[in-house]
Amino acid sequence: MVVQRAQLKDVTSRLPEFPKFPQSGDRVSWLLGRGTPAGDREAFFVWQERALDLLLAWGVGNVVAGSVLAVSGSGITRAIGIQAILWGSVETTVALYSEYWARKHAVEARAGMLGAQAIQDEAERFEYFLALNTAADIVYVLGGVTVAIKSEHPRWRGAAIGVAIQGGALLIYDLVLTVRTILRPETHFRRTAFD
Repeated sequence: MVVQRAQLKDVTSRLPEFPKFPQSGDRVSWLLGRGTPAGDREAFFVWQERALDLLLAWGVGNVVAGSVLAVSGSGITRAIGIQAILWGSVETTVALYSEYWARKHAVEARAGMLGAQAIQDEAERFEYFLALNTAADIVYVLGGVTVAIKSEHPRWRGAAIGVAIQGGALLIYDLVLTVRTILRPETHFRRTAFD
C-alpha cells in the first residue's frame, strides 16, 4: 500500500499545471509571451496555445457575424457574409486542431518526453507554417481586391471583398505571430537550457 501511494505521488507530481493569470506587474510580459508561468520546457507550447486563442475567437466571430449578414443581407452583403461563414469555419477548425497539438506537446515537454531538439523542431515548424500562411494571405488580399475591382456582378464582388477582408485580417495576425515566433528563444538552439 505504501509503494502504491509513493507511485501515485510521483505520477501526480509530473502532471502539468495549467498557467494561471499572473499578478498585475507581470501581465504585459505574460500577454506578450514572455515570462510565462509555465516552466522552460513547455513555455513555447503554452504561448502557442494562447496565441491561437485569438484565431479561435476570430473564427467563431466570423461564423456569427457572417450568419447575420448572410441571412439579413442581399447581393454584396450576403456574399460577404457567406465568405465570413466559410472562412470562420476553417479558422475555427484550424485553431482547435492546433491548440490540441500545442496542449499535447506542452504535456509531453513537461514530462520530459520532448528534448531540446524536438522542441526547437516544433517551434521552427510553426514558424515555417506561419510564414507560408503570411505569403498565402498576401495572395488572398491581392486576388480579392483585383476581383472586387474588375467584377460587375454583386455576388462576385461581395465574395471578393469577403476574401480580401479575411486575407487582410489573417495577414496581420500571421505576420505578427511569425515575427513573435522568430523572436522566441525556442527557435534558436539552446540545448543546455532544456536538456
